[in-house]
Amino acid sequence: MRRALGAAACGLLLATAARAEHFDVFVVAGQSNADGRGAAAALTGPLAKWARPQDDVRIAYSCSSLRGPALASDGFQPLRPGWSVAPGKARPTALPSGTFGPEVSFGRGLADRLKGKSVRLIKFAEGGTSLAKNWNPADKAGLYPPFLAFTRTSMKALTAGGDTATVRGMIWHQGESDAELPAAEYEKQLTAFIGRVRTDLGVPAMPFGVGEVIDNGKRDTVRAAQKATAAKVPGAFLVTVEGLTSSDGGTHFDAASQIVLGERFAAGMAKALDAK
Repeated sequence: MRRALGAAACGLLLATAARAEHFDVFVVAGQSNADGRGAAAALTGPLAKWARPQDDVRIAYSCSSLRGPALASDGFQPLRPGWSVAPGKARPTALPSGTFGPEVSFGRGLADRLKGKSVRLIKFAEGGTSLAKNWNPADKAGLYPPFLAFTRTSMKALTAGGDTATVRGMIWHQGESDAELPAAEYEKQLTAFIGRVRTDLGVPAMPFGVGEVIDNGKRDTVRAAQKATAAKVPGAFLVTVEGLTSSDGGTHFDAASQIVLGERFAAGMAKALDAK
């Protein structure tokens, strides 16, 4: 009898272990172009497929409470447009909203490249925010503590049922609000930020994608700093915005360009993972 019970218990453990899933997690963060101002309504014609939910890729999203309620996705949801919160009067009262960021094609691109892997995204972003002021890890009243807390809470949610999860990489699109900083200062702060995130997430060599800001003739220093940081920091890579277009004269990517941006982030991340 005891042998039968022991065999049954062993079988149950093996079945549970067999059902356990492993998630490859990628973090998305930054200011408005990371949060996304691409119009979901513009995803028509050749872009129509991006308007549909992607059930095999899931995302946990939150903005900050800097300009209003910290709206969130309520756990991991199918990847789709709408996990984005514009600031000011346009700020929605509920999600999904009518805008999206690079995550829509970034997640798809990774899932297609990482065959057999379950991809999950954790996105925390807030428009109009500065690395020098709002994202400074030393500022306990800034965005870094809630960003880190949301990332950790989301990771715990993935593993609460017995599954496992690993942070594989992070993409960052930010810099428009730091355009007045000298290039050397932004490079210093971005380099320190990358190091701090890697340490706090426990992934010392985590690939880190730096999204280039649009060249509107007034961002030469931050663009130079982004290129320098990506070239000097091991495991970092630059995602160029060459050929992409904006919806507002030089700051926010339009819908089509957000899709291309996400695809470029995915290609860069896959290459960085291969190199690692």
